[in-house]
Amino acid sequence: MVNITEHIQLSTHTTLRTGGPARYFAVCASSQEILEALNFARKNNLKVFVLGCGSNLLVSDDGFSGLVVKIAAKKITHDSAGLVTAGAGVVWDDLVKDCCDRSLGGVEALSGIPGLVGAAPVQNIGAYGQEVSETITSVTAIHRRTLTTKVFSNEECEFGYRQSLFKLKEQDQWIITDVSFHLHTTKTPIPKYEELKLALEKNTEWQRGDRKSKITAIRHEVLKIRSTKGMVLDSKDPDTRSVGSFFVNPIVSQSEKERIFARARALACSRQPTAHPTGNSQWKLSAAWLIENSGIKKGQALGKARVSTKHVLAITNPNDASTKEVLELAALISAAVWQQFGIELEREPIFVDG
Repeated sequence: MVNITEHIQLSTHTTLRTGGPARYFAVCASSQEILEALNFARKNNLKVFVLGCGSNLLVSDDGFSGLVVKIAAKKITHDSAGLVTAGAGVVWDDLVKDCCDRSLGGVEALSGIPGLVGAAPVQNIGAYGQEVSETITSVTAIHRRTLTTKVFSNEECEFGYRQSLFKLKEQDQWIITDVSFHLHTTKTPIPKYEELKLALEKNTEWQRGDRKSKITAIRHEVLKIRSTKGMVLDSKDPDTRSVGSFFVNPIVSQSEKERIFARARALACSRQPTAHPTGNSQWKLSAAWLIENSGIKKGQALGKARVSTKHVLAITNPNDASTKEVLELAALISAAVWQQFGIELEREPIFVDG
């Protein structure tokens, strides 16, 4: 039977370490416990918020007046054909490590991303040339209102850049319980991201040439790169007390890309912007480049909130900042980019209020 507690401080359940209390809080290790929690919320006319490890959350300083359901299902199964199914409560990087250790390819460049497996399809997490949508075969979820279970195919998830059905069209309608992936058992990984390619040129594991060594090398180099940017959680490093990337890399049209490049030349920026094609004549720009060239500096603070000293794309909380201070710093960064480049940055973390 699910255990429901009261007045739990949500700042202790988020990587940013901000946010007020939850009126009710339930840790659910199975689909049955999720159903029991949802029935409790229905009986008491409560709003429900689903919590993973809190790595992509901004929680209001006032907290949440309803029921927070923390997902804790942690089972992983494999078969010989590369099909892997993981409970939504499995730590994402634990799954990636497990797959790499088994020589299963397709998620190695997603190493070090904070969060749980259940959040991966919602955000369609991606990094260093890989997106999780490339390997997901199905997502199992419970509908919050009808309490029915549905298995979504990859196509039904409607994946896009950092988007999915669960984040857009049917936001807050489903609670993900399991995710299945089809990973490569024979294919040799080919790095797509330039920074990663350069790092691998000096990696002895990569030079060995066998498939497992290459998968392992990509994981190790991605973790090293992310660490230098403060993007790997470390309890001893206040610069990692964040939500990771605070802003999404903007997708722009061909004409917008050309305008930004012309603006960079006019400003005589020391480093020109980069743009990666995403199809349909659209391009992905670097939010970090836009921020850096808008006058925002690493380590810049507003109140107790601070831009990471390692990477301008992260807002950190080294000194017990409030959510209000974090949002004010984010607004300052967004305004600087808009003023310099006429591009509106989209916030990546989910905001929980009320």
